[in-house]
Amino acid sequence: MQFYPYRYIASISLLWCCLCSCESSEKINREYTYFGGEIVNPNSDYVVISKNDEPGDTIPLDRNNRFFYKVENLEDGLYLFKHKPENQLVLLEKGDSLLIRLNTLEFDESLVFSGDGSRKNNFLIDMYLLNEQERAKLKRTDLQLSPSYFKKNQDSLLKQKLKAYNKLTNKYELSALAKKLAQASFIFDYYTRHELYFHSRYGIGGMDSAKDLPASFFDFRRDINFNDNDLKKLYAYNRYLNYYFTNSSLSNYSNSSSYYKRRTESVVHKLNLIDSLVDHPYIKNNLLRRVTTNFLLNSKKNYDSNKVLKHYLSVSSNKKSQKELKKLSRAISRLRPNKTLPDQELIASNGDRVKLSSLFNKSITALYFWSMESKDHYIRAHKKASYLSALYPEIEFIAINTDDDQTKNWLKTIKRHHYNLGNEYEFKYPKCSSEELVIHSSNKVILVDQDGKIINEKANLFSSVFEKQLMQYTRLASLGN
Repeated sequence: MQFYPYRYIASISLLWCCLCSCESSEKINREYTYFGGEIVNPNSDYVVISKNDEPGDTIPLDRNNRFFYKVENLEDGLYLFKHKPENQLVLLEKGDSLLIRLNTLEFDESLVFSGDGSRKNNFLIDMYLLNEQERAKLKRTDLQLSPSYFKKNQDSLLKQKLKAYNKLTNKYELSALAKKLAQASFIFDYYTRHELYFHSRYGIGGMDSAKDLPASFFDFRRDINFNDNDLKKLYAYNRYLNYYFTNSSLSNYSNSSSYYKRRTESVVHKLNLIDSLVDHPYIKNNLLRRVTTNFLLNSKKNYDSNKVLKHYLSVSSNKKSQKELKKLSRAISRLRPNKTLPDQELIASNGDRVKLSSLFNKSITALYFWSMESKDHYIRAHKKASYLSALYPEIEFIAINTDDDQTKNWLKTIKRHHYNLGNEYEFKYPKCSSEELVIHSSNKVILVDQDGKIINEKANLFSSVFEKQLMQYTRLASLGN
């Protein structure tokens, strides 16, 4: 794959005009595939297009915030389109001339396609947004419905999507791959909701506790292909597989007590299920990695972590992922309560380099983390920290920015929002520090005492129990003093 930022710059305007017209009813047989677009309110001066786990091609935006991408001998399939911090899937097939336009202020909601290849992609994004809306309602109300009403409601929603799909395929000529992906984009979300409903309602009780489920509730499971190469990048497909293996791994545990006593064994069982049912290397390794990563991040004992990691290494064939998870496990083991927090080099708002350990001047210090790529989050995080700081003056709240090479923009941001500059820092080496402190969640808070000993390595700034934890820790600190 290649792009031509200068050689073809003169053709962008012409291509733009051509692509803005309606999709032709009969696709022209082209040697090349074209993908262009415009980014309104860009976050950076480039976009990235990649397939599978490849690094992808970085494509610069011109002075009008447009990009142009030309590919010879394209491999048909789903491609990941990235413009930090957002990304979305795009279905590209040989001969497409596709145009994309989006506004970063509402990335998915504003995304619109035109040109040859637009019909299938507009359908995919419409289904993605509709599924997101319906999942939100599912969590609010539908999970409380009785099994029969739940199934009736979901069948009704599926019927509406099938109607839209039939309208699309009857009106426009789509390839077999496009039809398959279009249908899978909503059918696997339908399957996932059944798995989510079962997990939420019956959870660790397994099938023995689900006597009131309709006999046909999981009939669709018989038709699942765990090795579908065409779907390996589709969000809905991967989300379903994850929920399926979660539920299946719990079926051996008939009551909650046995599950909690043997949580490690449950995860090992889940890894074995994946290993036995999935042959596709990409799909298998992604599932194994996700399951193991989630366990490691939530495990409280090194013994349990080592046991699961060892089993993961025995069934995984992805050497890169194996190396990364070994590194993650080591980092987590160094962040247990009562251990000294690994020291990091920071940059203060006045430009000075300081050590993280030099900031622990109060009995408790709360470290929270943010990125300029998520504006809503960092505004909420600073407001919450300011509120808690006033409520618990004996706790020092320190904000640390995790962005790469963004010192100027970071300073502009904290000054524009009038944040307390004395409590604002950024990592000198963001990637290394984020890995050592295991910052996998933007809501993560690390609590340490005055000696740098870890009190809680994975508190959640927005958790309902966070304030109760702070109250408890401050009481213990006052007793210690």
